[in-house]
Amino acid sequence: MDAGGQRHRRRHLDAEDGATRVETFGDGAGWLLDRAPRLFGCEDDVTGFDPAAAPLRDLWRRHRQRRILRTGTLWHDLACLVVQQRVSRVDAAAQWRRLVTTHGSPTPGVPGLWTPPSPAVLGRLSSPDLHRLGVERRRAQTLVGAAVALARHQDLADGDAPAGTAALRTVPGIGPWTTGCLAGLTWGDPDAVITGDSGIPSLVAWVLAGQRRADDATMLDLLAPYPPHRYRVLGLLMASGRRPPRQAPRSRREGITRR
Repeated sequence: MDAGGQRHRRRHLDAEDGATRVETFGDGAGWLLDRAPRLFGCEDDVTGFDPAAAPLRDLWRRHRQRRILRTGTLWHDLACLVVQQRVSRVDAAAQWRRLVTTHGSPTPGVPGLWTPPSPAVLGRLSSPDLHRLGVERRRAQTLVGAAVALARHQDLADGDAPAGTAALRTVPGIGPWTTGCLAGLTWGDPDAVITGDSGIPSLVAWVLAGQRRADDATMLDLLAPYPPHRYRVLGLLMASGRRPPRQAPRSRREGITRR
C-alpha cells in the first residue's frame, strides 16, 4: 500500500517486441489489471495481413509493431465521442474537460486526474446543465439518452462489437460514425470501418489512389480488398502522415445560444 492506503497491484506483460510492467490501484485495480493485455494490444491477431503493394506494403513494414487495442471502457469512450459529434476537435476537447471537471470526480492518489461522470450522474443532467458547458441541445439529449441506455446495459463492452453497436444504435443520435469509432476503439475490432466522417474517406482515397476528395462509397470500394483488417488499414493510413490538400478554409465556430 502507498501512504494514502491504496493497494497496488502489478502485472508483467510479455510480448513479441518487449515487456511491460503494469501497476494499478484503487477501486478498479483488479478490473484494469485483468484487461491490461487488451489495452496494450497483446490480443490483437495480425495473422493473414501482409499487403503486397505500395503504399500499404511500405507502411506495414514501417509500423509492423502497431497493434489494435481494446479499451473495454464503453461509457467513457461513448460519452467522449458524443461530445465530439459535429464540432471541431478543439471545441470538443474543451467541452469534455468542462464536463469531466464539473460533474466527474477527482481520482484518488493522482493529483489533477479526474474520472468522467458515471452514467447515473450524467443521466440526471438536463439540457440546460450541459448547455452551460458548451454542449448544445442535440448532443445533450444524445448524451443523456446514452447514459440511460448504458446504465441498463453495463455488460455490452464484454460482448462482441456487432451486438454492442446494434444495441447502441437504438439510442437517438448514435449512428454509424459513433458506433464505427466504438467498434475499433472499445472492442478492438480489426475490421471496423468508420463511415460518416468528414475527413477519413478523402484520406483513404488520397493515400491509396491519389484522389483528393472521396465519399463513403469510394472509401468502402478502396478498402474492399482488406477484410478482416480494414481498421488496421485505416490506422496505417493515418500513421502515414499524408493528408489530402485542403481546398477550403476551416468552418467558423458558431455560438450555441439558440441551439
